[in-house]
Amino acid sequence: MSVKAVKGGYVIDFTLGHQRYRETIPAPQNKAALKRIEEQEAVYKFAISMNDKSIADRFPSSKIIQKAFDSGCNYTIDDYSSIWFKQKQRNWSHTTIRGYSQKYNTYIKPNWGHLLLTEFKASMFDEWASESLLSGKSINETRNVLQQIYNRAVLDEVLEKNPASLIERYKQIQKEPKPFTQTEIARILNELTTPYREFFQFAFFTGLRTGELLGLRWEDIDLIRGVAHIRVNLTGGIEKPPKTKGSIRTIELDPRAIVALTNIRETIYSGLERVFIDPRTMKGYKYADGLRKYIWKPTLEKLNISYRYPYQCRHTYASMMLSSGKNPMWVANQMGHSDWGMIRRIYGRWISV
Repeated sequence: MSVKAVKGGYVIDFTLGHQRYRETIPAPQNKAALKRIEEQEAVYKFAISMNDKSIADRFPSSKIIQKAFDSGCNYTIDDYSSIWFKQKQRNWSHTTIRGYSQKYNTYIKPNWGHLLLTEFKASMFDEWASESLLSGKSINETRNVLQQIYNRAVLDEVLEKNPASLIERYKQIQKEPKPFTQTEIARILNELTTPYREFFQFAFFTGLRTGELLGLRWEDIDLIRGVAHIRVNLTGGIEKPPKTKGSIRTIELDPRAIVALTNIRETIYSGLERVFIDPRTMKGYKYADGLRKYIWKPTLEKLNISYRYPYQCRHTYASMMLSSGKNPMWVANQMGHSDWGMIRRIYGRWISV
């Protein structure tokens, strides 16, 4: 048979006139879908054998018809980005979709989206990158999205080569953490009120990622043993497991983190599933933007403390633990890294020797 079931759909694969035609069609795997695709394959074969493009026009997005009747590639980069997104997004996380969409809509589409796939050259990207004020990391992320769009076109046999593969990676400069001092921590916590004080105190003295803080549940806390089980990450309002296997972990709680939890237990903000709730809505947080914009940033400005993103609370914890002589592997486990390589690379100057 020239229609075969594959993961996520079916593959039409046949040869006519010494020319092979192949196409993957996303579809549910059931009798109705199989029958429809087998009928579609029969129409393809008839249209090609009769050289009847009017029949082929019923399938304008088919790569088989594209290959059989088009003299050249008529897809623009924008056209194929839509095909790529549609085919792949089911396997992506919410944050991946958001990241890819942002890079495509902000940088790729305005610059090259109107070009035919065959018109784009690697030098066009390099010229843009040379004039861009973006970091090397952002440029490489944009390059990655463009490469994946072209990879899809090559796999679909719309193109023979991927011009984006000729773009070299740009140098990424690792920004050194800027942890807060003990004095700054004390001033910040003294200025904040409950439950914001407890939220950031827990952040400073556990090093949890923002999504892990937002997703933390009381059932994850064992105050008797002094540990917290990190099982949930809240990203873009969606609850999911932490991003890597190493991120699912049990951490030892610093006494100052335990104080933050016991303080919350004695307030009106302690009756829900989540440890940290928004006092304005009395519900769990979905996003951290409000905390950053309306609580964190104004507090630092009022105290005349150099602004750093709340994520620096995590860096502060790591630097404090390492400076106090904690084993780097222990710190890596606390922070959800599979080994201490990243700890050595990012926080090397705080490791006691």
